[in-house]
Amino acid sequence: MAITRTDQLYRQNEHSAVIAHGAHPEYRLEFPAEVDDTDPNFSKIYQGSVVSLNADGKYICGCGVGSGANYPVPCISLKNVFDPDVTTGKLGTTAFVTGSSYTVLPDYRKSTYSAVGGKITAIPCTGGYEIETTEFDFEAEYAPNDALIPGTGDNLGKVVKSAGAIGAAPVVGFVSRAMFSAEYYQQKRISFWTNFIPATH
Repeated sequence: MAITRTDQLYRQNEHSAVIAHGAHPEYRLEFPAEVDDTDPNFSKIYQGSVVSLNADGKYICGCGVGSGANYPVPCISLKNVFDPDVTTGKLGTTAFVTGSSYTVLPDYRKSTYSAVGGKITAIPCTGGYEIETTEFDFEAEYAPNDALIPGTGDNLGKVVKSAGAIGAAPVVGFVSRAMFSAEYYQQKRISFWTNFIPATH
C-alpha cells in the first residue's frame, strides 16, 4: 500500500462512524486490513463508509454483490483513509505535506484497536451493532425498518435505501433512526442496526 497524505483540508468531524450500541470496545469485532490503493475509489473511504475485502484481503470502497459461494461482507470503516496513523504507519511511507514536497516518515505502530499503522479498521455488518454514520444518501427519505444497501455510482461508499425487494444487492442493515442532526458536531447522520443479507440474484 502506498497511500499518501494530501494537503486537502477537511474538518475532522465531517465524516463519522459512531457505534451507538453493541459490544464493549474490548470485545467487539473490529477488523484491520490494508487498503487496496489500486482501487480507483480508495480515496473515498471515510469514517462511516461502506468497505469490503477484495480477493487479496485488502479493503476497497463499497461492496459488490459476489457470486457462487463468495459474498463480500459489507463493513463500516472507523477510519478516514488519509488519517495520519493510516498514511504514516509503514516504514518508508511518504506523506505529502504541501504541494509536491514530502517527508519520509519512520515506522511506528499504535497499540489501540483502531489505530494500527498502515491499515484501516472496520466493523463487519455481521454483528449486533447500532451504528450512526454521516455517509448516506441525503436525497432519500428514510423511516425505521427501511433496508439499507451499499451505494454505487455517486453514492459509492455510502449506505442507501433499498429501492426494491431484498435480493438484488447485499443488505448492510435496517434503519433504526431516520436522518437526524447531531447538533454538537453539526452533522447529519442516520442510525441503523447492522445485518448482512447477501444478494441472492
